Amino acid sequence: MSPIVESLLLRSFVIFLMVGGLAGLVVGVLLIFSPHRISAIGIVLNRWISTRHINQALDRTVTLDPWFYRHHRTSAGLILLAAGYILYAFTVGLDRHSAVIEFARRFNLPAGLASGLLDGLVLATLLGALLAIFVSLFLLLRPSLLRDFEQASNRWISLRKALKPMEIRRTGLDEYVLKHARQAGILLMIGSLYVLALLATWIGH
Repeated sequence: MSPIVESLLLRSFVIFLMVGGLAGLVVGVLLIFSPHRISAIGIVLNRWISTRHINQALDRTVTLDPWFYRHHRTSAGLILLAAGYILYAFTVGLDRHSAVIEFARRFNLPAGLASGLLDGLVLATLLGALLAIFVSLFLLLRPSLLRDFEQASNRWISLRKALKPMEIRRTGLDEYVLKHARQAGILLMIGSLYVLALLATWIGH
C-alpha cells in the first residue's frame, strides 16, 4: 500500500476515534445529569428507515435463457470466441516470469507466494474457459440438452425471508440505557476518557 494512502487512512482513523471519544463524553455527561434531553434527542433521531422497497427491487427474477435459446448460434459463437481468446491470452500470450515479478511488486508479496497465486489464477481461468467452450458447443449443436440442466439449476432463492428479522424495530436497548442512565453515563465517560488518553499518549510519542 502507498505510504500516502496509509497516512491518510491512519489520520482518518485517529480523527474518527477522537470525535467518537468527545461525543461519548458529551453523551455520558448528558446521561448522568440530564437524561431527559437524551430521551428527547432519541425521539428526533430514532427514525425507522425500512429497506423493504430496496429488497423488493432486487428480489426479482431476470430471465435471459429465452434470448440465448432464440439466438443460440450467435450466443454460442460469442462465448466460443471469448473462451478462445482467454485460452490464448493465458497460455501463448502470457509471459509468466514478467507476470510473477509484476504481481509480486504490485501487491508486495514474496516471489514464491506470487508465483503460486498466479498459477492458481491461471488454472481457474483456463478451467472456466474450457467449461465455456463445452457449454457453447452444446448451445451451438444441441441446445435442447441444456434445458434439463437449466431447469434443475435455475432455482430462485428469495432473500425476503432471510432479511425479515432486520425489518423488526428493537427499542429495548434505548429503554434499558435510559432506565439505568447514570450507570451507562459513567461507563461511557470512562470508556471515552480511556480512548482519548490512549490517543493523547500515542500522539505524544
